[in-house]
Amino acid sequence: TASRLFSMHGWPMIFARLATEADADAIVEMARLNVEETCPGEPFSERRVRETLDFAFRTALKAAFVAEENRKVIGFLAADVCYYDHRDGFSVTQRVLYVRPERRGTRAAALLMKELIAWSRRIGADAIDGGNDNGFRSERTAAFLRHFGFRQVGYAMRMELTDGRPR
Repeated sequence: TASRLFSMHGWPMIFARLATEADADAIVEMARLNVEETCPGEPFSERRVRETLDFAFRTALKAAFVAEENRKVIGFLAADVCYYDHRDGFSVTQRVLYVRPERRGTRAAALLMKELIAWSRRIGADAIDGGNDNGFRSERTAAFLRHFGFRQVGYAMRMELTDGRPR
């Protein structure tokens, strides 16, 4: 049909772009699914996700990107702009990269990462930090990022302070 975008090979087209307010509901739903999958047992706050998105839409200190297929959001990437404490300049930190399970294996994640890299260059960042902070498929995440030129520069570590008690 005319409403569907197809590549020259006849496959549905997937593209990535900066998110808009119209994408908020889809991003919130995917954020919930991401927490359930990668951080089982962690609480999820729709209010907090919406506040974070609102901040991203209003400022240049956070950014959200979406991958679309046939006008449906199938993935998102969230990033922060981080100013250095010790020198001029800033970097970008990739915080979340999520693609709906049924659309994994498509170009969605790669397109989101390419869009993040292009955007980071356009705004003048001098580095991008990325990875995961939840232990979910860490080696696969590292291999994915290496494909784009990322390199390992250290280790992320965490100490839980809640001892299993609600916060």
